[in-house]
Amino acid sequence: MNNLYAWRLGEAARAAKPGGDLIDYGWSIARELHERGFDIVPRDRGPAGLNPANTINEMCSFPPPTTTTPLGG
Repeated sequence: MNNLYAWRLGEAARAAKPGGDLIDYGWSIARELHERGFDIVPRDRGPAGLNPANTINEMCSFPPPTTTTPLGG
């Protein structure tokens, strides 16, 4: 794994807000990952009835990430 990706994963993990229940925490993690340029693609889409054409980012209508550092440098 590229160290930049690992760094951004670590940033997202630290920035996620654990308040509320596990669902709130999950959405916080999803937003933080999105802001750092990651799309979330669940492997098992059946139980939630997710559209296989979309990432969770798209289904949640997250705005484009504001990260200004280009991936890879």
